[in-house]
Amino acid sequence: MTQLITPVKRFLLENLDFLTRDLEPLSEEYLIIIDLPGQIELYTHVPVVPTLVKHLTRFGSLNISLCAAYLLESTFVIDRAKFFACTLSAMSAMIMLEIPHVNILSKMDLVKGSVPKRQLKRFLDPDTSLLDDDSNRNEQRDGRFMDPSDKESVMGGGSFHKLNKAVAQLIDDFSMVSFLQLDVQDEDSVGGVLSYIDDAIQFHEAQEPREPNDEVEYGNDAMMG
Repeated sequence: MTQLITPVKRFLLENLDFLTRDLEPLSEEYLIIIDLPGQIELYTHVPVVPTLVKHLTRFGSLNISLCAAYLLESTFVIDRAKFFACTLSAMSAMIMLEIPHVNILSKMDLVKGSVPKRQLKRFLDPDTSLLDDDSNRNEQRDGRFMDPSDKESVMGGGSFHKLNKAVAQLIDDFSMVSFLQLDVQDEDSVGGVLSYIDDAIQFHEAQEPREPNDEVEYGNDAMMG
Protein backbone atom coordinates (compact mmCIF):
# COMPACT_ATOMS: atom_id res chain seq x y z
CA MET A 1 0.00 0.00 0.00
CA THR A 2 2.85 2.41 0.82
CA GLN A 3 4.36 1.77 -2.64
CA LEU A 4 1.07 2.86 -4.20
CA ILE A 5 0.56 5.90 -1.96
CA THR A 6 4.01 7.39 -2.66
CA PRO A 7 3.63 8.02 -6.43
CA VAL A 8 0.01 9.12 -5.99
CA LYS A 9 1.11 11.52 -3.25
CA ARG A 10 3.86 12.93 -5.44
CA PHE A 11 1.51 13.41 -8.40
CA LEU A 12 -1.21 15.04 -6.31
CA LEU A 13 1.07 17.42 -4.45
CA GLU A 14 2.77 18.49 -7.68
CA ASN A 15 -0.48 19.06 -9.59
CA LEU A 16 -2.81 20.82 -7.18
CA ASP A 17 -3.59 23.45 -9.82
CA PHE A 18 -5.97 21.07 -11.57
CA LEU A 19 -8.22 21.26 -8.50
CA THR A 20 -8.06 25.05 -8.43
CA ARG A 21 -8.97 25.25 -12.11
CA ASP A 22 -12.13 23.17 -11.70
CA LEU A 23 -13.27 24.48 -8.32
CA GLU A 24 -12.61 28.21 -8.69
CA PRO A 25 -15.64 28.93 -10.94
CA LEU A 26 -18.04 27.44 -8.37
CA SER A 27 -20.01 29.85 -6.21
CA GLU A 28 -20.68 29.58 -2.47
CA GLU A 29 -24.05 27.98 -3.21
CA TYR A 30 -22.34 24.73 -4.21
CA LEU A 31 -21.73 21.96 -1.70
CA ILE A 32 -18.64 20.02 -2.78
CA ILE A 33 -18.18 16.44 -1.54
CA ILE A 34 -14.69 14.92 -1.73
CA ASP A 35 -14.78 11.17 -1.11
CA LEU A 36 -11.43 9.97 0.25
CA PRO A 37 -10.07 6.43 0.74
CA GLY A 38 -10.05 4.81 4.15
CA GLN A 39 -6.28 4.31 4.53
CA ILE A 40 -5.71 5.92 7.93
CA GLU A 41 -2.07 6.73 7.18
CA LEU A 42 -3.29 9.42 4.77
CA TYR A 43 -4.66 11.37 7.72
CA THR A 44 -2.13 10.58 10.44
CA HIS A 45 1.48 10.60 9.21
CA VAL A 46 1.46 10.85 5.39
CA PRO A 47 0.95 14.57 4.61
CA VAL A 48 -1.24 14.10 1.52
CA VAL A 49 -4.65 15.08 2.89
CA PRO A 50 -3.38 17.80 5.29
CA THR A 51 -1.54 19.42 2.35
CA LEU A 52 -4.68 19.17 0.20
CA VAL A 53 -6.75 20.76 2.96
CA LYS A 54 -4.32 23.67 3.31
CA HIS A 55 -4.39 24.22 -0.45
CA LEU A 56 -8.18 24.39 -0.53
CA THR A 57 -8.63 26.53 2.57
CA ARG A 58 -5.58 28.77 2.98
CA PHE A 59 -3.64 29.10 -0.27
CA GLY A 60 -4.66 30.72 -3.56
CA SER A 61 -8.07 32.23 -4.22
CA LEU A 62 -10.32 29.32 -3.25
CA ASN A 63 -10.66 29.80 0.52
CA ILE A 64 -13.23 26.97 0.73
CA SER A 65 -14.96 26.27 4.03
CA LEU A 66 -14.24 22.61 4.68
CA CYS A 67 -15.64 20.11 7.15
CA ALA A 68 -14.16 16.64 7.59
CA ALA A 69 -16.71 13.86 8.04
CA TYR A 70 -14.95 10.87 9.61
CA LEU A 71 -17.03 7.70 9.18
CA LEU A 72 -16.61 4.75 11.50
CA GLU A 73 -18.74 1.66 10.99
CA SER A 74 -21.04 1.07 13.93
CA THR A 75 -20.11 -2.63 14.01
CA PHE A 76 -16.88 -1.62 15.78
CA VAL A 77 -18.87 -1.10 18.97
CA ILE A 78 -19.08 -4.90 19.26
CA ASP A 79 -15.31 -5.04 19.89
CA ARG A 80 -14.62 -2.28 22.39
CA ALA A 81 -10.83 -2.38 22.09
CA LYS A 82 -11.11 -1.84 18.33
CA PHE A 83 -13.66 0.92 18.88
CA PHE A 84 -11.26 2.90 21.07
CA ALA A 85 -8.40 2.30 18.63
CA CYS A 86 -10.55 3.73 15.83
CA THR A 87 -11.61 6.62 18.05
CA LEU A 88 -7.93 7.41 18.63
CA SER A 89 -7.43 7.45 14.84
CA ALA A 90 -10.35 9.86 14.51
CA MET A 91 -8.79 12.15 17.10
CA SER A 92 -5.45 11.99 15.28
CA ALA A 93 -7.16 13.03 12.04
CA MET A 94 -8.85 15.93 13.83
CA ILE A 95 -5.50 17.19 15.06
CA MET A 96 -3.73 16.74 11.71
CA LEU A 97 -6.38 18.31 9.47
CA GLU A 98 -7.12 21.35 11.68
CA ILE A 99 -10.59 21.97 10.21
CA PRO A 100 -14.14 21.56 11.55
CA HIS A 101 -14.70 17.87 12.07
CA VAL A 102 -17.76 15.62 12.41
CA ASN A 103 -17.33 12.03 13.57
CA ILE A 104 -20.06 9.64 12.45
CA LEU A 105 -21.04 6.11 13.41
CA SER A 106 -22.29 4.84 10.07
CA LYS A 107 -24.43 1.81 9.12
CA MET A 108 -26.44 2.02 12.34
CA ASP A 109 -28.98 -0.35 10.82
CA LEU A 110 -26.43 -3.18 11.25
CA VAL A 111 -26.45 -2.95 15.06
CA LYS A 112 -30.15 -2.41 15.61
CA GLY A 113 -31.41 -5.02 18.04
CA SER A 114 -27.91 -6.24 18.94
CA VAL A 115 -26.84 -3.24 21.05
CA PRO A 116 -29.32 -1.67 23.51
CA LYS A 117 -29.96 2.05 23.01
CA ARG A 118 -28.80 2.88 26.53
CA GLN A 119 -25.54 1.02 25.90
CA LEU A 120 -25.09 2.67 22.51
CA LYS A 121 -25.19 6.16 24.06
CA ARG A 122 -21.99 5.34 25.92
CA PHE A 123 -20.20 5.03 22.57
CA LEU A 124 -21.44 8.37 21.20
CA ASP A 125 -19.39 10.19 23.85
CA PRO A 126 -16.76 7.48 24.37
CA ASP A 127 -17.01 6.20 27.94
CA THR A 128 -13.75 4.74 29.27
CA SER A 129 -15.67 2.51 31.69
CA LEU A 130 -16.84 0.47 28.69
CA LEU A 131 -13.53 -1.36 28.92
CA ASP A 132 -14.06 -2.13 32.61
CA ASP A 133 -17.18 -4.11 31.71
CA ASP A 134 -14.94 -6.67 30.00
CA SER A 135 -12.22 -6.80 32.66
CA ASN A 136 -13.61 -9.94 34.26
CA ARG A 137 -12.73 -11.81 31.06
CA ASN A 138 -9.02 -11.06 31.18
CA GLU A 139 -7.87 -14.41 32.57
CA GLN A 140 -11.04 -16.43 32.75
CA ARG A 141 -13.90 -17.01 30.38
CA ASP A 142 -16.91 -19.25 30.82
CA GLY A 143 -15.47 -20.33 34.18
CA ARG A 144 -12.30 -21.82 32.68
CA PHE A 145 -8.68 -20.69 33.02
CA MET A 146 -7.24 -19.68 29.64
CA ASP A 147 -3.85 -20.79 28.30
CA PRO A 148 -1.46 -17.76 28.48
CA SER A 149 0.05 -18.72 25.12
CA ASP A 150 -3.34 -18.73 23.40
CA LYS A 151 -3.95 -15.75 21.08
CA GLU A 152 -7.36 -15.10 22.59
CA SER A 153 -5.81 -15.10 26.03
CA VAL A 154 -3.13 -12.61 24.98
CA MET A 155 -5.69 -10.27 23.42
CA GLY A 156 -7.77 -10.45 26.60
CA GLY A 157 -4.90 -10.42 29.09
CA GLY A 158 -4.00 -7.84 31.69
CA SER A 159 -1.31 -6.11 29.61
CA PHE A 160 -3.62 -5.72 26.64
CA HIS A 161 -6.33 -4.37 28.92
CA LYS A 162 -3.91 -1.81 30.40
CA LEU A 163 -2.93 -0.69 26.90
CA ASN A 164 -6.59 -0.23 25.94
CA LYS A 165 -7.25 1.68 29.16
CA ALA A 166 -4.31 3.99 28.40
CA VAL A 167 -5.68 4.66 24.90
CA ALA A 168 -9.16 5.31 26.29
CA GLN A 169 -7.77 7.62 28.98
CA LEU A 170 -5.86 9.62 26.35
CA ILE A 171 -9.07 10.07 24.38
CA ASP A 172 -10.89 11.12 27.55
CA ASP A 173 -8.14 13.59 28.51
CA PHE A 174 -8.39 15.40 25.18
CA SER A 175 -12.21 15.23 25.25
CA MET A 176 -12.40 16.00 21.52
CA VAL A 177 -14.28 13.06 20.01
CA SER A 178 -18.01 12.44 19.97
CA PHE A 179 -20.09 10.64 17.36
CA LEU A 180 -23.29 11.22 15.44
CA GLN A 181 -25.43 8.27 14.39
CA LEU A 182 -26.09 7.68 10.69
CA ASP A 183 -28.66 5.30 9.28
CA VAL A 184 -29.02 5.93 5.54
CA GLN A 185 -32.46 4.33 5.63
CA ASP A 186 -33.66 6.97 8.10
CA GLU A 187 -34.31 10.37 6.52
CA ASP A 188 -34.19 12.17 9.89
CA SER A 189 -30.81 10.59 10.65
CA VAL A 190 -29.36 11.79 7.34
CA GLY A 191 -30.88 15.24 7.80
CA GLY A 192 -29.41 15.53 11.30
CA VAL A 193 -25.88 14.78 10.08
CA LEU A 194 -26.22 17.27 7.20
CA SER A 195 -27.44 19.91 9.64
CA TYR A 196 -24.30 19.48 11.78
CA ILE A 197 -22.10 19.79 8.68
CA ASP A 198 -23.96 22.92 7.54
CA ASP A 199 -23.36 24.48 10.95
CA ALA A 200 -19.68 23.47 10.91
CA ILE A 201 -19.00 25.22 7.59
CA GLN A 202 -21.47 28.05 8.34
CA PHE A 203 -23.20 27.27 5.07
CA HIS A 204 -26.36 29.27 5.73
CA GLU A 205 -24.44 32.31 6.98
CA ALA A 206 -22.53 32.42 3.68
CA GLN A 207 -25.71 32.73 1.60
CA GLU A 208 -26.83 36.06 0.21
CA PRO A 209 -29.48 37.59 2.49
CA ARG A 210 -32.89 37.95 0.85
CA GLU A 211 -35.70 40.29 1.66
CA PRO A 212 -39.11 38.60 2.04
CA ASN A 213 -40.47 40.31 -1.11
CA ASP A 214 -37.42 39.70 -3.33
CA GLU A 215 -39.01 36.75 -5.12
CA VAL A 216 -42.28 38.63 -5.62
CA GLU A 217 -40.50 41.61 -7.18
CA TYR A 218 -38.42 39.30 -9.36
CA GLY A 219 -41.58 37.59 -10.55
CA ASN A 220 -43.28 40.90 -11.42
CA ASP A 221 -40.21 42.11 -13.33
CA ALA A 222 -40.18 38.91 -15.35
CA MET A 223 -43.86 39.29 -16.23
CA MET A 224 -43.35 42.92 -17.28
CA GLY A 225 -40.41 41.93 -19.47
